[in-house]
Amino acid sequence: MSKIEKMSVMGIRSFGPEDGDRQVIQFLTPLTLILGPNGTGKTTIIECLKYITTGDMPPNTKGGAFVHDPKIAQEMVVRAQVRLQLRDVTGKLLQVQRSMEATQKAKKIEMRTLDSVITRLAPDGQKVSVNSKCLDFDREMVTALGVPKAVLDNVIFCHQEDSCWPLGEGKALKDKFDAIFASTRYTKVLDTIRKLKLEQDGEIKLFKEEIKYLKQNKDQASQLEGDLAELQAKSAASEESVKKVKEQLQPLQDRLLKINDQYSDIYKVQTKIGSVEELEELLSDFANKVQNQKDILTQFEDRQENVTKNMEKLNKEKSLLLVEVGKLGQEADTHDDNIRKRDVLLRQLAVEYGFEGFSQGAITEERCQLFFNEIQQKLDDISAEMKKVKSDFEAKEKSLQQQADEVRDKKTRLEQMQRHKRDQMNKNKSEIHQIKEKLSRMEASAGRRDHVTQDLKRTEHELADAEKAINLEELKREIAQLERERRQLEAQMNELNTEMNRLHRQSSVRAQLDMLKKEKTTKEDGIRRMKAKHEESLIHLFGAVPATNIRGRVEDYIRHDTPNPPPPAVVTLPGAHTPLSIEDLEDRIFSVCGSQDFEEEFQTIQQKLSETQDQRGSLTGAQHFLKKYVKDLEKEKPCCPLCHREFDTDQEVKELVLEVKKKLRMVPSKLEKAEEELVEQQSRYDSITQLKPIKERVAAICENDLPNMKTKLKTINEEIQRVKDIVEEKRNELAVKERDEGVAKEIQPDIVLMDRSQGELRELEKSITTQSALLTGGDADRTLEMVVREKEDVQLKLDTVTRKLDHLRQKQTVHTDHVQSLRTKVNQLQAEKLRIEAELQERTKLEERQAQLISDNQEYETDIGYDAKRAKEELQPLESEVRRLGKEKEEETSAKEAAMEQGKDAMEEVRNKGNAVKIINQSIKSYNSSGKLEKLEKCKERQKQIAASQSKLEQDQEEVTANINRLRKDLATQQIRERELADNLQLRRMQNNVTDLAKQIAHHQETLGGLDPTSLERERQQLSKKEEDLKRELHRASGRQQGFIDEMKKTERDLKSDMFRDADQKYRFKMIDLRTTELANGDLQKYYKAMDRAIMNYHAQKMAEINKIIFELWRTPIVVMVNIETIEIRSDEDDAGIVKARRVYNYRVVMLKGGTALDMRGRCSAGQKVLASLIIRLALAETFCMNCGVFALDEPTTNLDRENIESLAGALVRIIETRSQQRNFQLVIITHDEDFVEQLGRANYADHFIRVYKDDKGCSRLERKKIQDLHSA
Repeated sequence: MSKIEKMSVMGIRSFGPEDGDRQVIQFLTPLTLILGPNGTGKTTIIECLKYITTGDMPPNTKGGAFVHDPKIAQEMVVRAQVRLQLRDVTGKLLQVQRSMEATQKAKKIEMRTLDSVITRLAPDGQKVSVNSKCLDFDREMVTALGVPKAVLDNVIFCHQEDSCWPLGEGKALKDKFDAIFASTRYTKVLDTIRKLKLEQDGEIKLFKEEIKYLKQNKDQASQLEGDLAELQAKSAASEESVKKVKEQLQPLQDRLLKINDQYSDIYKVQTKIGSVEELEELLSDFANKVQNQKDILTQFEDRQENVTKNMEKLNKEKSLLLVEVGKLGQEADTHDDNIRKRDVLLRQLAVEYGFEGFSQGAITEERCQLFFNEIQQKLDDISAEMKKVKSDFEAKEKSLQQQADEVRDKKTRLEQMQRHKRDQMNKNKSEIHQIKEKLSRMEASAGRRDHVTQDLKRTEHELADAEKAINLEELKREIAQLERERRQLEAQMNELNTEMNRLHRQSSVRAQLDMLKKEKTTKEDGIRRMKAKHEESLIHLFGAVPATNIRGRVEDYIRHDTPNPPPPAVVTLPGAHTPLSIEDLEDRIFSVCGSQDFEEEFQTIQQKLSETQDQRGSLTGAQHFLKKYVKDLEKEKPCCPLCHREFDTDQEVKELVLEVKKKLRMVPSKLEKAEEELVEQQSRYDSITQLKPIKERVAAICENDLPNMKTKLKTINEEIQRVKDIVEEKRNELAVKERDEGVAKEIQPDIVLMDRSQGELRELEKSITTQSALLTGGDADRTLEMVVREKEDVQLKLDTVTRKLDHLRQKQTVHTDHVQSLRTKVNQLQAEKLRIEAELQERTKLEERQAQLISDNQEYETDIGYDAKRAKEELQPLESEVRRLGKEKEEETSAKEAAMEQGKDAMEEVRNKGNAVKIINQSIKSYNSSGKLEKLEKCKERQKQIAASQSKLEQDQEEVTANINRLRKDLATQQIRERELADNLQLRRMQNNVTDLAKQIAHHQETLGGLDPTSLERERQQLSKKEEDLKRELHRASGRQQGFIDEMKKTERDLKSDMFRDADQKYRFKMIDLRTTELANGDLQKYYKAMDRAIMNYHAQKMAEINKIIFELWRTPIVVMVNIETIEIRSDEDDAGIVKARRVYNYRVVMLKGGTALDMRGRCSAGQKVLASLIIRLALAETFCMNCGVFALDEPTTNLDRENIESLAGALVRIIETRSQQRNFQLVIITHDEDFVEQLGRANYADHFIRVYKDDKGCSRLERKKIQDLHSA
């Protein structure tokens, strides 16, 4: 077990900072007493112990308040140091040291912590020191003392300001108890486990979701593999079918090709044989026939569109009806089921409850209502029976309760008589105990009266000596004299400051005056230099240098004397109204036409513009028609947009669409190029059109105006020569003026600058006059340096006087405080002497009162014994009777509750069964009233009508579609035939030689031989039909095969995708992750519960120990408070915390009054608060300080009355007796109460105490004194 041996303090609070001020205190076992008046530094000892062990400074010590104030020490830097010698939990000796430094700055005190040092004894006896840079000093101290930091802070070395923390605010109290119980780190572990488990719960949820999708992917992958095998088999079969169809189709196509060639030859011969009239007649009949077929086709297409619309309308109505019929059918089935359920349930209940008339026949609505009435009658019968049973039971209970109350009242009266006598006896014992303590104190006071008298004489003598030691009047005169000297010196300082300020101002004025004079000289030199520089120029311009206003004279000369230049000669030519010359006009024409003739170039440009416009129009039209063709070709079953024939295969359509789209994509670029060329040609056309009038004008000028203009030009040239001579003369005059103007302008900037300098010179002269006026007054011989030296001398004298004055005032204060303390002590001793004498006078009365109380208690004991014997005889049968009556009442109550519960169950059963039938019957009534059955029949009838209409429309659609296909095919054939006839007609009209035609006819007839065109046409049609059937079959087979191939490729791509690739393996691995995470999460749950249970058990065990110790301390009697049975620390668990997060304890201190627990916070006095906090700290120390026997009490008697102080002293003595067997037990008590120390000293556990006082310098001092000499200390 650890213990502290001694501590030295220097530079902390009122402990001086010098080595000579260092104070050492030695801690004894089992008791160390520290005594001293308020303000001497007692609490500082506890603060130093707390600081050296935990590193924490006292409350409200920011800004260096914990260190001795540098201003009091009259030093810039003050160093503080605390040293402690202790033995750790293993009994090894070690010394620790913490140091600080406070520095006085201009406005505040700065404090910093210096290196801390721990010194241990090595096995060889040498000292080994380690500073705080090499280890965690606070952790090392906690390890050495064997208790956590929270216990050191709040239990062992608790500061006086925090001594009542057990009755503090809820959150702060919880934080302190959590720290003391060391539950924070374990709850952090629980938090970590809980957070980890929550994270893994989230992972498990994600794993389950992933596994669900991975299982789907695995099943889909298996399905895809099966589908792929099936597609491969189907593709192989389809490929065989395609091969067979191609083999059947090839000979048909060869035969058709041959027949087509023969039919072509026949047709050619027939067309050559026909006459022009026949061809015209055939062509006319053919056109009529084609038009008729087109009209018929249009009719069929309109009919087909109407049929399609009607089919769509019927299909939509049919879909809606299907949904409605399904819904109504389901509701009808539910309705039938409800009827069946209702009938079965109703008959069962009728049989169960004995209702007649429901076993046979259909259940109608009237019979249902009759059944419900029977159910309600059944409920009323059960309710009436329950009321009767309840009334019978309550009458029996009331009778039993009356009998029990009578017996209990008789028993209570007997017990109350006994309790009254015991209470009076206890009060007498308490009063006897108090009288004995007072008599004991009086016995001690009898011997103490002489000591008090001696102390009073000695203190009065010390007071007289102290009053004579210093002549206070003379000291006051010295202080007043120094005050006068200081005021004189301060006045002298003020005068010197005023003079310095004046000299400062005048020095700046002189400096400014010198500067102004220097600047004036500079300006005058500049003006003189500029006048000399331009003197010749001024004489040239003005004949002499002007005396004043030179700048104005020069500017006037430049404005007025400089002549303006003559206006240029203007010659007006005849015909000058022509805006451009002939050469300019011809150049413009050449720029457009070049060397070409104007008319030819105009025709060429006009022709190119027309061609470009035609090209742009063609491209725009082509773009429109090509888009329309593409749109028509992309329809279902398209035909050629030009010849209107059908395409043999879809591939031909695709190729044509691609070709048209290719041309369509080229149109925009061509159109853009045509637009650019059109703009260019239009621009050239506009330019040459604008030049056409100019061309005509040029031709007119060359023919008519040009000869006359040449004659006039000669006359004008002569006039121009005359004007040129006049201009030359004027120019010579102007040159002279311009040179003079140049001279004036050249000197103008310097003249302006000189004029400005003259103005500034006048301003400087005014300023010099003003500044010179400011230098009047004052001693001209005293300089600033002389005044500064004199001020320093006066300041030195002022500082000396101030220090002397402060010293004398401090001396006066110390003397006054010392005299006042002696007078206070004299008054206290006189009061104590009077109190002792009064107590001695009261002794006889107390002894008589004690004898009377003892006599009364003896009588009470006799009466209580007799009454107890009589009460036992009378109470025993009464108690038996009370128990019997109570038991009978409980039995009756239980029987009543059972009967009532049985009745409630029966009513609830009947009500629930009746409600079940009622709910079903309500559904049946709602269905019957909704009309849904009739609606269902109507929907079914409408379905039949729609089916008949659809069948008829489908037949019409098939017939119309067949006719449309036939007509379209005929139209395509007839259109080809029409073109052939037209070509033949054209051919026939061009033939000129009938003879050659006859020969050709004969030749072609020979060529025809024996061919029959009719049979060939019939065979060709049959083969074509077969070819078309085989092609359709081939297309279907090829489409199926291509579909199978596409499906196979898609399936293979799906199987290779990330979703299905390795799906089985991914599923297996994710299942492994899920199972392992679930197992780990289960283990975390077990760890969490085990640790939570351990923390809960530890907490409950410690709280039980603490409350047990509190109960024992409270009952010992520490506290003279008969209205409080005991106090406890209650820890309430936060249920929400258990469910949502970790377990949370909310602590509170309660007091028990009459078995009722009340929160002590806010309900107790200051003394009760001090005692409760002290007992709780003692209990906490007893529980948590197994390795550390140190416990410090700082002013434990604060706010306690004398009776409780004496009880507290007795309790502490008993604690010391209990713990004195532990050689490391140390109780450190700090107090200002000498009686308290004296009472503790009587137990003979301490012979000495430490007296704390302040010396003449106001520094705290420690002195060891004997307790027997306490009143002489």
